[in-house]
Amino acid sequence: MAIYVLNPYASQDLFLSAENSERLAPFVSRAEKDGRPFARQVDAWWVAVLAGVRTGLRTEIVGRSVKFNDGGVLGSDPSRITHLELLAVAEEGVGVLERPAQVVRIATEYANTGFDWLFEQLIGESEPALTLTNRLGDLTAD
Repeated sequence: MAIYVLNPYASQDLFLSAENSERLAPFVSRAEKDGRPFARQVDAWWVAVLAGVRTGLRTEIVGRSVKFNDGGVLGSDPSRITHLELLAVAEEGVGVLERPAQVVRIATEYANTGFDWLFEQLIGESEPALTLTNRLGDLTAD
């Protein structure tokens, strides 16, 4: 039995700060099996969201932002839609689900915070994918 999740975020644009977009480029694959930690920018954004949630801090994007995808990409992993909605409801209550742009904004602000942690794990490492994998557990440690 298949479960279908409606994607109310398909028409929402996903943004990174221009600075984070530039810093992220070397860590996103350009070809299959090139050894980079992320196959897609949305995957890095997702890890940054999780890291930001762990800190409990949201940071608005100040200055120039760059659209890296639209919310349609979230449909490729429907559990992300569920998680974004649960996060938004925890922040602002169930009424936020009627405002898809606000749900995405909350996640974007957590990601903007989480990119600091993410880049600390990646920059300067000879095997950034392995380093990141080994340090993901740090996000759950108390």
